[in-house]
Amino acid sequence: MGNAFRGPAIRATGLAALFGLVAIGTTGCKQAEAQGGGNSPAAQFAFRDSADTPPPNPGRIFKLSDDYPKAMPGACAECDWLKIPVSFDANFPPKESPHAWTQGKWADYIGSILRYVRQGQDPNLRDEVGFLVDVGGSTRWFNVPWMAFDPSVGREFRHGTTNERTAELEDLVGPDGKPLPADADSIGAAHFLPHMTTACKQRYPRGFETWSVGYYNPHGGYAIGKAIPKDGVPKVVDYMGSPMPDGLPFPVGTAVVKVLTTNAPVDCVPFLAGSPEWRVNRHVQNPNTKEYMCKREVQVSRIVQIDVAVTDPRSPSGWVYGTYAYNGTIKGATFWDRLMPLGVQWGADPWTFPAVPKRDSQPLQQSVANPKMDIFQHMGCQGRLAGPVDNPQSSCMSCHASAYAAKPGSLSVMGTNAPPSFGFDGLCTAYSLDNAAYFQTTRPPQSFPGGKYPNAMSLDTSLQLEVAYQEYGQFATSKAPKPCKDPS
Repeated sequence: MGNAFRGPAIRATGLAALFGLVAIGTTGCKQAEAQGGGNSPAAQFAFRDSADTPPPNPGRIFKLSDDYPKAMPGACAECDWLKIPVSFDANFPPKESPHAWTQGKWADYIGSILRYVRQGQDPNLRDEVGFLVDVGGSTRWFNVPWMAFDPSVGREFRHGTTNERTAELEDLVGPDGKPLPADADSIGAAHFLPHMTTACKQRYPRGFETWSVGYYNPHGGYAIGKAIPKDGVPKVVDYMGSPMPDGLPFPVGTAVVKVLTTNAPVDCVPFLAGSPEWRVNRHVQNPNTKEYMCKREVQVSRIVQIDVAVTDPRSPSGWVYGTYAYNGTIKGATFWDRLMPLGVQWGADPWTFPAVPKRDSQPLQQSVANPKMDIFQHMGCQGRLAGPVDNPQSSCMSCHASAYAAKPGSLSVMGTNAPPSFGFDGLCTAYSLDNAAYFQTTRPPQSFPGGKYPNAMSLDTSLQLEVAYQEYGQFATSKAPKPCKDPS
């Protein structure tokens, strides 16, 4: 599993990131006050636009979209996916179908989400335009607060991206130019793309950095605004006898989109040809060791992946996750037309290895892959869904389902008082109680399976809220973030 940043080494996996903590200056505080974040110390940090200070005449600048709806939006008339007749049933014995993607209407399902996401957006998501929050004269997309507390990996000033998992070359194009074995665990169906991996590894021995930015639609934005009010202090209420952030579970009609970029060059990853090149304020590499350092500079990153997630009451988890990969080898008039759906997932398949021993493992029933991938794409653990820059030992749902937090004001420590969202020793390698807990399908306010974290509070799959709670916990306990340290 790759490191998110090799200063304060943090591990992460797809569709989200865990951020480190470093010092912030007074410029950011004034920035928060100016945008209506409130005058309390917590608000000044929670609602900052970015963790870094823009230089003079920086061009495009990211502005936190935090004017959350004050009232619950009505029924989502544009949520066409809720009307598509898909089946979330599990069958025993499992029924495998080679046509599940098309005949099961999952291609239509995820396609309807992308149509909603791309409405009003620039056809090629150009750097100077970025991702637009206003669509059709109103605010369509909102951000989560508390993600600019950390200048080492927190929001940067141009596009609001945050540093996630550092993808290894094999995550994108296949190991050492050799086809993957058909029985390779944790990979699933994969497609090799020939290239000079040895030369690329020499140039990027620490892997490729991933910087991403996520948005919630009005239904999700309403919940975020309730969970973290304008004073910046997370609010917890009782939900069915258990503590949960106010506004959660996320209401029906919630949609989430995440734009993921990589610093991988086209000569290393040819399918990135023609991908939008965003200039983001990301880490520089040490010219000698090739380590990523605390220092940031505005550099090119290419959009490699678009993740989507929606609430659906028919799903056993209440959610459906999907991911698109950019494919520059196919024809398409716009960037959006060159996105290839990889699959959908609505549960973690708790009856499939490593949640059960291999001898008892059943075929996947809560994850469906697009069988027509014609570029290399790894899957997640035992064929579960994961995107190009995601951790192949995990999966979209299993990672997000581990979004829990200690009570507000306490410091969440993964593996101590909160689940290890981004991995643990032995992840996906063998049956274990930890794997059985991690690859479960849950629904809030259910406690995290296994009983290790009885006081951890469900965040309804939102790893962005998990970051927010961690950052607030750091602020509440230490009044200052941790300093960034360059790799030694």
